[in-house]
Amino acid sequence: MKTYWTKAAWGMLASTLLLTDCKKNDNGQLDGPLPSPTFTYATKQDGFNSIVTFTNTTAYSGPGIVQYEWDFGDGTRINSSSATVTHTYTGGGTKQAQLLASARGGNGFSAVQTITLPDASVIVKQLLTGTSSATATGSKTWKLDNTTTDPITVGPSDSDPRSYYPGGMTVQPGSLPACQADDEYTFSNANAFTYDAKGQTFVAGGTGCDAPRSGTGTYTFGSTSSGLAQFVLSTPNSGGFKSFIGVTDAPDQIYRIVSISATNMVLKAGSATGNLVFQMKLIAK
Repeated sequence: MKTYWTKAAWGMLASTLLLTDCKKNDNGQLDGPLPSPTFTYATKQDGFNSIVTFTNTTAYSGPGIVQYEWDFGDGTRINSSSATVTHTYTGGGTKQAQLLASARGGNGFSAVQTITLPDASVIVKQLLTGTSSATATGSKTWKLDNTTTDPITVGPSDSDPRSYYPGGMTVQPGSLPACQADDEYTFSNANAFTYDAKGQTFVAGGTGCDAPRSGTGTYTFGSTSSGLAQFVLSTPNSGGFKSFIGVTDAPDQIYRIVSISATNMVLKAGSATGNLVFQMKLIAK
């Protein structure tokens, strides 16, 4: 990366900065010491984006710095004389950041710093469990969102998750049976899953509100090509019942997370290439 910056600096800046601002003394030498730029950075998450604040800590005693140029390592470079600059990264992985300082004494390059950014699946797990890191202890409880339209829909595919139910109709807010709307689903960062029926479980197939099927089990969290991430519920749970989210007749215990925030989540149960997909909207308790 330093080679790239050196060529960029001397190739792009030579005609503008170095020839006009890098002064030579009577002996034909550049006027002043070579700058040695340094910087620090701090990272915070904003949903699936990483916002990184860079602080220029360069100390230079020679003639005035002409220009600072930042390379954020993702193809973005900016010129800035501010003490701090902020950059938003939209993907995970590692980025190599560097700072260039141009002064009358020439161009100086900071050490390259590696910035590690979390992958989307890591952020999804944190939002699902209400934790801030892979090693943090904690859990989060979710419920079906009975305050929105179409909290549960059923269709033949990911592209059509509603033609089986409700079809051309719209399920109005507050339409879920009470014994289904009050169910709570808790995910811990240690991969424990707890279902609390709050007295009764809504059983699909015409049974309606029935004896509770509460229990605790485990889940396996991982990636998927048809969503942000997915989790697979173990079954049976500690109560001896099939584990589920929302409805008891979902095609399997694989739930794909298609969207998630700190307050809302949309799940799809059923294979993306199968002929039966349940879509469910949940809200954080």
